[in-house]
Amino acid sequence: MIVVPFFSTWHAPFVEAALSAGGEACRVLAAGSEEAVRAGLEAVNNDACYAALLAAGRTVELLRADGGASDAMRARAAAAAGRRVDVSCASDEPLRVAVPSPCVRCRGDDAPYLVRQALAASELGGGVPVIDGIEALESAAADARAVARLADALAFGDALLQARLRIRPYTGPADALALDALLAACADRARGALAADAFALEEGLHVLDKELSDFGAPARDGRPIVGVVGALPAVFDERMNAGLVASIEREGCEVALPYLLPLAAAALRGKGIAVPLGAALDERCLVLQRFAGAGFRCPTARDLERAGTEIVPRFLVQGAGWAIAGAALLFARAGVRDLVYARTFGCLAGQVTGQGAVKPLRVRCAAEGMDASIATIEFDPGTSEVNQLNRIKLLTAVAKRAAKRRRNNP
Repeated sequence: MIVVPFFSTWHAPFVEAALSAGGEACRVLAAGSEEAVRAGLEAVNNDACYAALLAAGRTVELLRADGGASDAMRARAAAAAGRRVDVSCASDEPLRVAVPSPCVRCRGDDAPYLVRQALAASELGGGVPVIDGIEALESAAADARAVARLADALAFGDALLQARLRIRPYTGPADALALDALLAACADRARGALAADAFALEEGLHVLDKELSDFGAPARDGRPIVGVVGALPAVFDERMNAGLVASIEREGCEVALPYLLPLAAAALRGKGIAVPLGAALDERCLVLQRFAGAGFRCPTARDLERAGTEIVPRFLVQGAGWAIAGAALLFARAGVRDLVYARTFGCLAGQVTGQGAVKPLRVRCAAEGMDASIATIEFDPGTSEVNQLNRIKLLTAVAKRAAKRRRNNP
């Protein structure tokens, strides 16, 4: 069985189903309790890459849990009894851990080492190989069906996420429950089809469009739309960003998240790997552009590059390179003028090509007549959630005042 600590709860179930269809059982870990953070901190310094820390903690949490996919997962009782557990020998099904690193030439590349260190410190790591996600992707890229399944999985995760973000803030309590049930049913069908290697993306999107038509496209009521940009884990990982989407929506705003497809394709290009998968992701971007349920157009990786390199030099590829700036500028041009830049301490994507791009991004927006507001929120294991919530309340209050001003002075 392969274990993949992932960074997006929105996409993880589909990735798990797509990978499992290859014949090897797979667990994709993107949720996790506060225990996952504590487990990571037990073996990883808190100044390490936060995404890597969470990857380590989620893996340890799974292997400690009772039940799970095999006897190897029942390590909690053995650990409590003071016995050393060799996971590779505890099950007839060998385990491997594949750790994806979505950023380029950054501290996240240490994630496989940190996961090994955490497993060893927790006495769970005897004989469990931990490989870099690059190695796993390069292997998968040789299988055309595996490439198609993985690209379809990410694309359908994007479609469901974008539909939910666009519709749910404008529904009443009863309709919100109905929408959640509808999206859950669509997700279940897609997972089953992906696991059986029988998923057709365009057909799935057509069915989703038809089912969402009962809700229509709710008219925006003037509330501000707050876009979130940053390194992939900081944007999509709800554990890392303390439920940022829900916090912003509670303040009466709509949230816009970037599509994962083009950001993942840009990361693959930056790493120079898995070319067939990158091409497949770009093809799915074009498919999603025809999907009516999404609120914003899905760009391709080249669209991101064209926009991002207006702000960040093309040769600067560390971290997320030009992708963060590209996503932010495309949001602003689509009318999303209030942006949250989510970052973590010591993140190359954040400090080099994210935070450093904020000022030139403001200059570019002003030159194009866009009064963009960009606020930074830092997420770290030791950061107070109260401070984060206060920061969110402040930025949403500013966004509401700005939205009112724009309505009065179109």
